[in-house]
Amino acid sequence: MAIGILCAYRVLLALGRRVGIDGDSAGSLVTLTVFSGLAGARLFYVVEHWAWYRADPASALKIWEGGLMFYGSAISGAAAVVAWCAARRRPLLTTLDLFAAVLPIGQAFGRVGCFMNGCCHGKVWDGPAAVSFPAGSVPWIDHVSAGLIPESAARSMPVVPVQLLEAAGCLAIAAALAALFKKAFSATGGDSPWRGIVAAGYLALYGTLRFWTETLRADERAHPFGGDFSISQTISLGSLALAAALFAAVAARVAAHRRRSRGGA
Repeated sequence: MAIGILCAYRVLLALGRRVGIDGDSAGSLVTLTVFSGLAGARLFYVVEHWAWYRADPASALKIWEGGLMFYGSAISGAAAVVAWCAARRRPLLTTLDLFAAVLPIGQAFGRVGCFMNGCCHGKVWDGPAAVSFPAGSVPWIDHVSAGLIPESAARSMPVVPVQLLEAAGCLAIAAALAALFKKAFSATGGDSPWRGIVAAGYLALYGTLRFWTETLRADERAHPFGGDFSISQTISLGSLALAAALFAAVAARVAAHRRRSRGGA
C-alpha cells in the first residue's frame, strides 16, 4: 500500500500541473485522502463483517490485524476530495478527475499485497495459472474448514489468482485514465468542458472490473437485502449508474460548449 501511495503521488504530481495543482497542494490532498480512505476502508469492512465483531466491538479498532474494504476507501476518499475542494475553492470535477486517474495505481499495489497475504482469495480452480497458498494462510484455513484438505496439508487447494487479475486490470485502467486526463485537459486546464469524464470513466471501468472479479472470489462475502449480489457488486452497479449520469452531463456540457464556439465564430 505504501509503495502504491508513493507511485500514485508521483503520477498525481505530473498530471496535477495541467490543472494548476502544485506540490504543496498535491501533498495535502494525498495526505487527506490516504487517512480518510483508511478510515473508510476499515469502517466498511467492519460493517460487512459485523457478525465477527459483534461479540467484541473493541476489536474493530485493531486495524493492525487486517481487514479493509476498498470501496469504503474510495467513498471516504472522494468525500475528502469534496471537502478539500470546498476549503481551497478548487474546481470539484477537475480534482475528482485527477483523483480518479491515480486511484487505480494504489489499488493495483494493494491487490498485490492481498495476494502476498492470501486474503481476498479466489475460488478453487485447477487451471494453468492457478496458485496455492501455504499452511496457515486464509485459503488454507478455509479449505481445511470446508473439508477440502486435511490439517496436515502443506498447501491449500489451487485457486484463481483473482488478486493479481484485479491488479492487472487496475493498471490497465490507470494507463487508460491517465491518457484520457491528458486529452481532456490538454489545453484548457481546469475549465475544460470535458471535466468529469475521467471520474466517469473510472466508475464505469472499475465498476465493471470489480463486478466480474467478485464472481471469482471464494472468501466470505456479505449479500445485502438477501439478494444474489455482494456488497461490492451492489456498489459496482451503483457506480455504473453514476457513471452513466456523469457521461450524460459531460456530453451535454461539451455540446453546449461547441454551440457557443460556433456562435462566437
